[in-house]
Amino acid sequence: MRKLGLLLAASNLVIGLLSAGSPPDGVFQDFESDADLQGATVTLPQADRIERTADPTHGSSGLRFTIGPASTPGASASSGINLYAGTPSLPVSDWSGHAVLGFDFFTEQDYTTVGRITVRDRSNKAWGVDYPIRARDWTPIDLQLKTIAAAGVDISRIAYIGFSMPRSTTPVVGHYDAFRLVDSYPYDETPYANQAATQLLRLADFDGVLSKLGTQLKELRTDNAKLRAQVDAAAKQCAELRQQLGPMTYAQYKPFNAAVAALQRTVPRLADTIQAWAHDQKADFGLESADSMTLVYPKDLPFTSTGTAPTVSLTRGEYENVQAVVLPFAEPLTGVQARVTAVPPGLQATVAPVGSLNVTPTNVYHRPTYAGWTPDPIRDDLTAVDVPADSFQPYWIRLKAAPTAKPGTYHVKVTFSAAGKQPRTMTVAAKVWPVTVPDSPKLNTSFQFTPAIVNDLYGITDPAAQEATKHQYWSFLHDYKIEPDQLYTCTCIPSNANPVIVPTPVDDVLYIRDHYGLRDFNAFYLWAGLLNPSKPETWQAQIDTWIAQLRTAMDSYRAAGVDKYAYVYGFDEAGGPLLEAAKRTFAAVKQAFPDLPIMTTLRDNSMGVDTGLTGLVDIWAPQQDLYNQAVAERTRARGDQAWWYPDIATGSPLPNWFNGYPPIDTRTLAGPMSFKAGVEGMLYYATNRWLRSDHANQLLVNDGILSAWKAGTFNGTAGDGSMFYPGPNGPMASIRLENFRDGMEDYNLLWLLRQRLQTDTHIPPPVRAHATELLSANAVVTDQRTFTEDPVRYRAWRTDVIATLVGLGHG
Repeated sequence: MRKLGLLLAASNLVIGLLSAGSPPDGVFQDFESDADLQGATVTLPQADRIERTADPTHGSSGLRFTIGPASTPGASASSGINLYAGTPSLPVSDWSGHAVLGFDFFTEQDYTTVGRITVRDRSNKAWGVDYPIRARDWTPIDLQLKTIAAAGVDISRIAYIGFSMPRSTTPVVGHYDAFRLVDSYPYDETPYANQAATQLLRLADFDGVLSKLGTQLKELRTDNAKLRAQVDAAAKQCAELRQQLGPMTYAQYKPFNAAVAALQRTVPRLADTIQAWAHDQKADFGLESADSMTLVYPKDLPFTSTGTAPTVSLTRGEYENVQAVVLPFAEPLTGVQARVTAVPPGLQATVAPVGSLNVTPTNVYHRPTYAGWTPDPIRDDLTAVDVPADSFQPYWIRLKAAPTAKPGTYHVKVTFSAAGKQPRTMTVAAKVWPVTVPDSPKLNTSFQFTPAIVNDLYGITDPAAQEATKHQYWSFLHDYKIEPDQLYTCTCIPSNANPVIVPTPVDDVLYIRDHYGLRDFNAFYLWAGLLNPSKPETWQAQIDTWIAQLRTAMDSYRAAGVDKYAYVYGFDEAGGPLLEAAKRTFAAVKQAFPDLPIMTTLRDNSMGVDTGLTGLVDIWAPQQDLYNQAVAERTRARGDQAWWYPDIATGSPLPNWFNGYPPIDTRTLAGPMSFKAGVEGMLYYATNRWLRSDHANQLLVNDGILSAWKAGTFNGTAGDGSMFYPGPNGPMASIRLENFRDGMEDYNLLWLLRQRLQTDTHIPPPVRAHATELLSANAVVTDQRTFTEDPVRYRAWRTDVIATLVGLGHG
């Protein structure tokens, strides 16, 4: 043990004296005594701890932070340390007159993710920034104080600084040291870097890592000369890296660590390629399959093959997908094409290459996520692609069984070709069960689609063309089980300044009814931004205006016979004084339109009980991380609905559809997780947040297979507010959207099984008990924070649901 001090948790602070004297070089905190820990707190004292250890970047000791795993009861997605002014943990709180606040972070673990730093002043004004956490590496943190001051933080009166790390499945360790105020930037950080390298070489088990890689390389056997040469080159590099082990400067350590990390990625990808070669040693390139709930990265990362002859299982009227993967045998492939060459009656089949975007995960992911080319857009616009020798190219094979398809196993053939190479054909066995899934979703959706963004991006100005484009996108969304709707009812881009909110035109409602069927629609968005929270005396005038607008709209809906499908949505994520404004507004709406349902995402975790809004709100839609099962069931018991929604704040361990998250998360959320929670619907603030200002470099996904289209769609987070893409010919599907539809269909399967149990009183008790257990989805979901990410386990449960329906005689 290298501990120099006692373990510290927020509930057990070490009391001592401040160390005498000031450390040199602007360092004001380098944790040289136990007393320096006094006043520091951690997020979850029973699982997280800080301690002084002999792993410094300055002086003789530093701060080691160990956080408990994500499965720890009561654990949040991330854990942090706060150092408070007025305590020994933060002895200097006046940072004015300096250029930079700097400190060091490093981790010896093979853990790459994004952390968060927060600085708050004594007036409670805060500023925050992400910081990179890189496997076995040092991160110099340099916060430019002029930037913090420009955000309104008083840097002469700092209250605390906090820094956090996302949890993982196992404990995570990070080291912090040498908090310093520096008068110029950039400055020489070489001494800190070299000390970090010394600690990392001592703490990280490079010998063990390289020994394991060497063993794995010895087990890779192939008679393919080019692949054998790659294995030999990797083995040689592994041996050379082992010879380099010894004292290093950071300038030497950085490329050494990068080479080890690259080798850790190279070896399993080589194994994937050699496995593909072994499956057909006479082939010119590899052809494997992968589950549609996984990601096949073109660079760096390996994938889990499901063999050369994949099988899928689907019910009548249902979609299902599988991926094919083209693997070069150590030489580039040009002009790679894929086409469906045989599809039997009763099935539809398409194939298209999967494109990738350059994704940089942000702190909201709360989990280790690969940074780089990440697969998602389904490039049905590309007929041929080139595959470099070091790349894998996934293809999306989409199947749909006709509602009248005969049960049985169908065989679909997909042929892949490349210039100068012999074609290869993959046969997909599709088992169609004698169960017909309802086409209409049983889980309600209220997802924002903004036509104005599409018009702006494509430069569509003609009203007739705008209308046709809107209908094209509506049809696309409907096909993916998303009801055409607008949460924020305006013809503009809602995020623009001063949006003009108007009721949904009756012609739009009638078009939706006639072409897709009408379940419900948002008549009007009650935008709380039109109310001044500090001037309640002005609220009534705006409320009266809203009622007048609604009255005109409801008259038009009534004349068209669609008024019974209308609801209103209002006070988006509002809280504080606006809760009272919501109460007044909703009361006025109820008085004028007693039968008009009201939906809200108000910040009221009691769903009306603590705020006096019961009886005024009909549909409560909390953020998923704020959804409380007991409160939701109490809400339903009084006749109201309880929905939920994901957003940028609902990162891991909650599911989300950020780019780079396992696609199974999306499918689980839309399917068994929502069914288990009993939510009547799901809300989402944007499906096409493709603002021109964010994508000026590449407006559309219409370039190469590795697209320059900017992945970050909201605050730099890729996929937040964007479920599909603007393609050259209109909407372009994504892996995430395909999995959303699959989840909605899984929800419908559970709905079918529940209907059967409710209507058939003669089911034998053992069969009923088994079916009830399947409906609980316990095999794949515990709650919204605990669920499987194993496609094999998920598919076994799903197959059991279908087989049970068949056994109950559903056809």
